[in-house]
Amino acid sequence: MLSDFHSNDDILSTSFGSFAKKFNVFSILAKCGAKKLRGVSVSVVFAYLFSIAFKHTTVNRDQKGRKNPQAVGKDCVHRFLQSPRIDWNRFTALLAAAIIRLEFKPIYEKSSDKVANRRCLVIDDSSFKRNRSKKVELLATCFDHAHHVFFRGFRMLTLGYTDGQSFLPVAQCAMSTGNEEMRINDASEVEDGTPGHTRRQMAQKKATESMLDLIDCAKDAGIEASYVLFDSWFSSPAQVTAVLEKGYDVVCMVKKGKTKYACADGVKRDVSKIFRSSKKRRGMSKYLLSQVVSITDGQGREHEVKLVFVRNRSNSKDFLVLLSTDISLDEQEIIALYGNRWSIEVFFKNCKSQLRLEKGNQSLNYDEISAHIALVFTQYMMLSHLRRFNTDERSIGELFLAMVEEMKDAAFDNAMELILYLFIDKVAQAEPQLQQRLYELADLFISTLPDLMRDQLRRAS
Repeated sequence: MLSDFHSNDDILSTSFGSFAKKFNVFSILAKCGAKKLRGVSVSVVFAYLFSIAFKHTTVNRDQKGRKNPQAVGKDCVHRFLQSPRIDWNRFTALLAAAIIRLEFKPIYEKSSDKVANRRCLVIDDSSFKRNRSKKVELLATCFDHAHHVFFRGFRMLTLGYTDGQSFLPVAQCAMSTGNEEMRINDASEVEDGTPGHTRRQMAQKKATESMLDLIDCAKDAGIEASYVLFDSWFSSPAQVTAVLEKGYDVVCMVKKGKTKYACADGVKRDVSKIFRSSKKRRGMSKYLLSQVVSITDGQGREHEVKLVFVRNRSNSKDFLVLLSTDISLDEQEIIALYGNRWSIEVFFKNCKSQLRLEKGNQSLNYDEISAHIALVFTQYMMLSHLRRFNTDERSIGELFLAMVEEMKDAAFDNAMELILYLFIDKVAQAEPQLQQRLYELADLFISTLPDLMRDQLRRAS
């Protein structure tokens, strides 16, 4: 899809036009504070910016190379991107909700696959590097946990939605830090109560607090999900119970640290001691051990959770621990649900390598950086939607589901009759002289069946 967009502006324009019309992109923009003050309309500016990432260029380079650069001028573009009155998180959340409601929900309602249709929110962070920058607003020194190095930039905390087939980004925050020693530049003054002011406040909170704000954003947009998935960085009992209070169950990975869990015998143990003191499953099972324990929230209330110990593929002598607050799930479902978290890692990789997430904008303004991230999210949502409905056979929709129901309800006699006589017809096309003999053999076969089956087939024939 990307190669087609790079080489043909008409394909990109048609694809975006259909996408924008189907999901009312410009109406959602207006609800989120994007309004025309003067000059070019919001829809024209947004459509122009949307196409930039697919051309492997920047606004400045595109302005110099275009035949009519006055259509959407550089100043117009930056005024739009730097507006503190546009709520970009609300925009991406409402757009994701529209895609789910109009396209995915009809599939969920008619599908009988309960495991595949467990809808989840996924949260994780990724590095957003600006190593060569010095004057970027809220620029901070951050630590990359994947590569164990420090870098200049932001931690892009992202909330997404997945159903096991598709991933849609929902909301994000380019996290700076509340530590003044690690923060290189402070935030500029913005009018209180505006989305720009809220963005800057969220960027200076702890990631665990901003995570809950992003979940609220998804909930306010009407995105329905049963579980929140995250890795071990957010898996403290306090964070797990905070998500529970939002109305979601949690499936996450647990650190092998000093956190203790109340076991059935009343003794509190950390996960290493639980593993050593419990009997493990034999053989090559996907999980080694499963145990229901309790955690305590800030008000002293206990919540039962299920710990599932799985074998570490990279080290056969080591183990990993998954936690689920829904203890009714069996171990295989918990493992499968947590596996859906990988979709956000694929999302980060694609946005950075294909959609120029880090290199597509070099602004110093925090609002413009947030707007650029939201634009990349929108591009990814369009690609995810196109991919789902071009490659996933489940999403062919009514025709596929109708065929599934028809096959499911087909009576035995009709199915058997159809198979027998289709076989005879196909053989007869190659060897016409065998047709009569084949019918005789079919009758002989039917006569040897049990009485009930034989009577049904004879009535059908």
